[in-house]
Amino acid sequence: MMAGPEEKADVAQYFQQQGQMQNAISLYHKSGNLEYAIELAFQEGEYDILQKIATELPPDADPHLLQRCAEFFIQRGKFDTAVNLFIMAKKYEDALNLCVENNVTINEELAEKFTLDKNDTDKKLQYIHFRKIGESCMIQENYHLAAKKFTQAGDKIKAMKALLKSGDTERIIFFANVSRQREIYVMAANYLQTLDWRNGGDVIKHIITFYTKR
Repeated sequence: MMAGPEEKADVAQYFQQQGQMQNAISLYHKSGNLEYAIELAFQEGEYDILQKIATELPPDADPHLLQRCAEFFIQRGKFDTAVNLFIMAKKYEDALNLCVENNVTINEELAEKFTLDKNDTDKKLQYIHFRKIGESCMIQENYHLAAKKFTQAGDKIKAMKALLKSGDTERIIFFANVSRQREIYVMAANYLQTLDWRNGGDVIKHIITFYTKR
């Protein structure tokens, strides 16, 4: 364990030949041969060791291996870990479905991990991807994040619908003002009318302004 990577790998190979798989897997892992250590753990059914080291796979690991590890964690109810592995494998739809079906919260940090590389993706695919994230956030009732993703997808109508669900009056007014879109003005004004606008001077002003702008 105190030796260098090459020595660790040599001793790991020795243990593998001797049938001492736990020692072999552990040393392959410590030597930096992470993917081989995981593959060997799968082959030998050494699931306790596998669970310890699978989360250390690098983003450029074999996508097939990442998916196998994700499925392994799903079977053991480790859904948040599986989601991250699916993302690393670029299985974004599988990751989103897993979030929705197993209540893995899509927060800002996780949503960023779903973001495709702009250099590798055309705009149309980016928009479709953002829309799917937004729809998943809507299912989880994370309306502010859904609005952000729909906006990034270029769908301001859906973004406004998400904000209306949130009931965040301040953000609804702000979004209507910056969107400068007739249908959004109407949606905002209709929402504001459901409030106690008779006793709120600012609310009635916004209602009049939005209906005028339409």
